[in-house]
Amino acid sequence: MSRGGKRGRVYYCTQAAIRPPTFVFFVNDAKLFPDTYRRYMDKQLRANIDFPGTPIRLLWRSKRKTDKKLKEKEKERETTMATTMAPFSQT
Repeated sequence: MSRGGKRGRVYYCTQAAIRPPTFVFFVNDAKLFPDTYRRYMDKQLRANIDFPGTPIRLLWRSKRKTDKKLKEKEKERETTMATTMAPFSQT
C-alpha cells in the first residue's frame, strides 16, 4: 500500500446506497490501494456485515487537492500562458 514513498490511508468509509449495497472509502489516493487490498476489504465487509452472497460495490474516492495546491497550479498556468503569449502582444 505504498508507491513512491507515499502510503495509502483510509480516512473513513460510509454506506452510500442499499440496492446494491454500496460503500465509499474516502482515502488519500485511490491509486495507492492495489486490487489485492480491495478484494480483502470486500471479503471483510461480506464476513463482518453479513453480505455472504449479495453483490456489493466498493468505491474508492481520493482526497481532493487542497486550495493551496490548486492556486499554485493556476498561477503556474497563468505564468506559462503569459510567456507564450508575449511575442504576440502589442506594446
